[in-house]
Amino acid sequence: MRVYAFIAAIVILLGAAAGLLARTGSGEPAAQPYQVTARAYDLLEAGVTAAAILPDLGFDLSRADRLSYLAMIEQFMPENSTGFDRLDPAVQDCLTARDRCTGYVFKIAGNPNARAVVVIQSGHVVYKSVTGRLLAQAQ
Repeated sequence: MRVYAFIAAIVILLGAAAGLLARTGSGEPAAQPYQVTARAYDLLEAGVTAAAILPDLGFDLSRADRLSYLAMIEQFMPENSTGFDRLDPAVQDCLTARDRCTGYVFKIAGNPNARAVVVIQSGHVVYKSVTGRLLAQAQ
């Protein structure tokens, strides 16, 4: 008889614990992907905006997709190396500087296919572009 009582107590405790775990997990909202606004993108000025003020404008570099040097090459010269001469001079300088150049990709809020590419060299934004289509209502 005691064995049945012990098993019943264990089942009740496990059921209560499972209910508590299910309740605490469902109350948390799902994490939203990090996005910047089209307005924040418009505030960036190549050659002027310091990287130090990007967080104040809504750009959290720690949450963006950081481009490695090879990813930068793929981003700006996907066909072959002959495209280097057609690149924006700031991007050419950045790719040449290599270790002082970093690219970041941000999703743009309200634009599922648009991405903001921001290139930083020596502490300043030197280039910005939008890949994909920027929807008019999100601006």
